[in-house]
Amino acid sequence: MKNKTENVKNDTRQKILRAAAQVINAKGVLALTLEAVAKEAKISKGGLLYHFASKDELMKGMNDFFMQNFFDDVEDVANDDPCNIGKWTRAYMKNTFNQLDNEFEINIALLSAVVTSPELVKSTSSYLKILQDHIENDQINPIVSTVIRLAVDGMYYNQLFGMNLEKDIREQVSDYLLSLTKEEIK
Repeated sequence: MKNKTENVKNDTRQKILRAAAQVINAKGVLALTLEAVAKEAKISKGGLLYHFASKDELMKGMNDFFMQNFFDDVEDVANDDPCNIGKWTRAYMKNTFNQLDNEFEINIALLSAVVTSPELVKSTSSYLKILQDHIENDQINPIVSTVIRLAVDGMYYNQLFGMNLEKDIREQVSDYLLSLTKEEIK
């Protein structure tokens, strides 16, 4: 019975975290209140408080949940890549672009939440540091892999700030960056 109870708790937590992201996207980070999230999640405020005792806990939970999911997705793609050379860099690229294509609203919400809290900046940095370590030790020149990550991050932030590349340019840049991941260490 405990396993089913844990699944229900996790489902409710995820529902709350997604509702928090929706509130931020719809009304901005300053509108993020426990009441607004409870309403969006269609649960009582007491139900929300059972999972998150404060707004800070909710924001940390949202950040940790989405960052851990991103990290897990990158790791899964890297582990499924038949070519070990550059697999972490390719996985980071693929998942970052996937986030922009499929989870854009969540990314805006996370960015909004993170910039308001030094503690969340620290938490996000710890996930990104682990990914950077994998990228630097990816059996390609670590300078090349880091430049690729920075280019991908630049494309990510461009889109977050509404400066989208035209689709054909983005594909050409992506293809070029992917080709660089097949280079062996020199």
